[in-house]
Amino acid sequence: MTADSQTLAALAACYSLGAVAVSILLVVALHKLEPEFDPSWRMLSEYSLGKYGVLMRMAFILGGTAVAASGVALWPPAGFLAVGLPVVALGPIGAVFVDTDPITTPRPEITGRSKVHAGLGSLFILGFPFAATCAGIGAATHSPAGQILAWAAIIPWAGLAWFLGATFRFGQSDSVGKPEVRIGWPNRFNMLAYLAWVTLACGLTLIQAL
Repeated sequence: MTADSQTLAALAACYSLGAVAVSILLVVALHKLEPEFDPSWRMLSEYSLGKYGVLMRMAFILGGTAVAASGVALWPPAGFLAVGLPVVALGPIGAVFVDTDPITTPRPEITGRSKVHAGLGSLFILGFPFAATCAGIGAATHSPAGQILAWAAIIPWAGLAWFLGATFRFGQSDSVGKPEVRIGWPNRFNMLAYLAWVTLACGLTLIQAL
């Protein structure tokens, strides 16, 4: 690894860590600012529909760019295997420009805009564990820290498993979009699990740069 690439990786890791922290703080604040979106059954994306929706859009931008920056930070050790991270980051970044419909919207009335949002969300939700696993495997060939990161890919897989389990359980139910369908917390844990892996990846990158 050259000095220039190491410096770039460290800068990308610093940005990613800061962006993750601010995005999480914004979402925590939105739980207080927009209490009409009950976190037990309303999705994170719905915060963009409220009075303070700009904060959710900022969280999308920060979270998405944090994931993309983690790919830059991991590029020196992982190489091409890190490219999946900036690719899946297009999901949350694109969601900034395409709002979802409320989860309470009847299925026949779901708009094309909301379907695009769902597609962007699926790119990120389904793609991130694969991208993290590939980047971890690439990094594992170069250092013990990379091996830790590869094994830590179980964290986003666990987040995906809980969210998909809840989604499949209620996905065909006529009660979708009602309080008894509690997919809100799995959605939030899913996102936290992904950002936890990003935090670990960038933290290890900085430790190695010291």
